[in-house]
Amino acid sequence: MQVPKRQSGMSMWSMLFVLGTMAFFLFLLFKMIPPYLGDFKVKSALESLGRQPDAGTMTMRDIQEAIRKRLEIDSADNFDLSNSLTVTAKGRNKVIRINYESVTPIALNISALLTFDHSIEVRGSE
Repeated sequence: MQVPKRQSGMSMWSMLFVLGTMAFFLFLLFKMIPPYLGDFKVKSALESLGRQPDAGTMTMRDIQEAIRKRLEIDSADNFDLSNSLTVTAKGRNKVIRINYESVTPIALNISALLTFDHSIEVRGSE
């Protein structure tokens, strides 16, 4: 077995490239965490509304107000709920849907557009 005279491994430039790539993806991760945490609050507000027994009989305004109050408590009111919330009838049931976009600035004029879409189906009035 021959042992090379000189060990070969990562050079300084290779190590800098690897560290720079890791730093870039960590930076992106930390920029994307807040919108996802806000979306988690929106999703839990919608699920909370779905667990209410009278959710199927609520009007659009009542649904909007219930979700708005919940989002205010959770400090997740960074989007226009009136443009994002839709309620459609599906037979006897109602489908409550929140569809919104979140723009996260990354650097200079580069931004990330995140699209979130959640819906629940609640039992309508008999």
